[in-house]
Amino acid sequence: MKVTFAVLDERIASSRLRAKIPQQELAKLGIKQGKDVLIYGKSVVTSEQARRFKYLVYDVCDDHFDTPELKDYYRKHTAEADLVTCNSEVMRERIKAVSGRDAVVIKEPYESDEQTPSIGPYLLWYGHMSNLVDLDRIADSLKHPILALSNHPDCAEWTPESFRAGISTPCIVIIPTGKSLAKSENRMVEAIRNGKYVCAEHLPAYEPFNDFFPLGDIPAQIDWALGNPTEALAQVSKAQSYISKHYSPEKIGRDWLRVLHDHF
Repeated sequence: MKVTFAVLDERIASSRLRAKIPQQELAKLGIKQGKDVLIYGKSVVTSEQARRFKYLVYDVCDDHFDTPELKDYYRKHTAEADLVTCNSEVMRERIKAVSGRDAVVIKEPYESDEQTPSIGPYLLWYGHMSNLVDLDRIADSLKHPILALSNHPDCAEWTPESFRAGISTPCIVIIPTGKSLAKSENRMVEAIRNGKYVCAEHLPAYEPFNDFFPLGDIPAQIDWALGNPTEALAQVSKAQSYISKHYSPEKIGRDWLRVLHDHF
């Protein structure tokens, strides 16, 4: 079986985490690229391109089933794919409700090398500009300087270099959440991998991390973490051990391979 992941734009996290890295890991497991199976997401693969492959896996990590300009593509490809995969349990439930299809959840791996935990009175937020409204909602309640990295013109530009520079500074990562409950835990995972305490609002995919960083009131959690740095850093270390076990590229690569072998 030869498998090709459609890598769209490496500036997009899902393209790296759900295509580039899994392709690399499958190669380590002896799976070559080819036209037996195409795994693709978003809305850029045309039907003509898809027909060049024997089997199609549509990988869903954004809920655009009701977005006017995208819903037809998402619904069509979800219905027609030989297999549907997705990024979270909530997305799996959403796909079932919209299409009747039973999707398979495959998590997203970490990207960064594990860093020594550090903390400081600075806040880091990073994400797509569509999520900036969530930062704006809580900004007035935050007492510390914020670095926001995004593709929005009012923010510092997110690049691999700017992200590494920002997250290497002793700081706290903040993740306010919005109306979409189907998102994955990739921002949480990457922050922990980089040694940062995370103050986040509730998201179903974040629930396993509530044991390390209580979800909910971001300003209150910032105050606790900065007031108890030794305990906060100990929690980061515990979370890093959890990440190493459940989110390594090697594990995620094996998960993809198992799912493909089960279906094709």
